[in-house]
Amino acid sequence: MRRSERNKSKKKRVVLFSALSAVLLALLFLPKDALLMGNDEEPVKEKVNKEPKHKVVKLQPDNESAYEEEDKETSDEETNEKQEPSEEIGINPEKEADKKEEAQKAEEAKKKEEQASGDEPVLNKPIGTSQTGTHTSSYEEGSVDWNEKLKAIRLATGLDENMTVWKIANGGGPQKSVAEVSPNKQPNERYTVSLEWVDQEGWMVTSVQK
Repeated sequence: MRRSERNKSKKKRVVLFSALSAVLLALLFLPKDALLMGNDEEPVKEKVNKEPKHKVVKLQPDNESAYEEEDKETSDEETNEKQEPSEEIGINPEKEADKKEEAQKAEEAKKKEEQASGDEPVLNKPIGTSQTGTHTSSYEEGSVDWNEKLKAIRLATGLDENMTVWKIANGGGPQKSVAEVSPNKQPNERYTVSLEWVDQEGWMVTSVQK
């Protein structure tokens, strides 16, 4: 009995030793990557984390300069827009001054024309007439004789058709008249005009007093 037990124990030892030997051999000959499988996630994470850092460090200066230039251009455009004056808003003083100057020149030219038409050569000269036959002075407004009186007055004073006629009356004889007129809306600037009829030649202004 003791021999059989000894043989059994020897067999167990041999089997156990063989199993241990096989495990040791397997550990020795296994690749190192298989031993590090449990740490696969950490290298991957480290790689993912490191790669963006490299890219950011490499591209950061270029991106910053691009943003700075873009901001600078935007600020320059805003500054230029603020500096440029708007011509559509408000009144341009230069244009207003030019308009006033033109208006003054036109008024002066008009006055010169009026003065020229009232110069002495117009006096003592008949203006002509469309009337024939024996002349009779008329003081009826709108008649041919009345209108010819007004024409002679305008030529002598330089006033236009809008002048104010205060009176046209007998001037001391059947062929003489006297009139009082003034520029339109200027009653204080009155002219006293004396007229005399010349047969076949029309009314003639003999004097103008202001």
